[in-house]
Amino acid sequence: MPREPGEKSTHFPDKESRYQCWDARDKYWECLDNGGTSETCKEQRGHYEEKCPATWVKHFDRKRNYLIFKEQIKEGYEPIDASEKKGS
Repeated sequence: MPREPGEKSTHFPDKESRYQCWDARDKYWECLDNGGTSETCKEQRGHYEEKCPATWVKHFDRKRNYLIFKEQIKEGYEPIDASEKKGS
């Protein structure tokens, strides 16, 4: 069955498609790392979503959030309720 215009293919991306996806992801992440917001990096995000399968976008977004969390833990973790205990 032919795809509708603009519909993404569901087959596994070939080598070139993977590189384009990774490049778009890296440029989006770089924009965010340089102090960008979801609004200011909207163009990079659109390109990233266009070049990568939706499941990959979801995976990469979760991976980025995990990496940020992991870095915050390395720098030191203070539980949210710690300030309540200090004031008691």
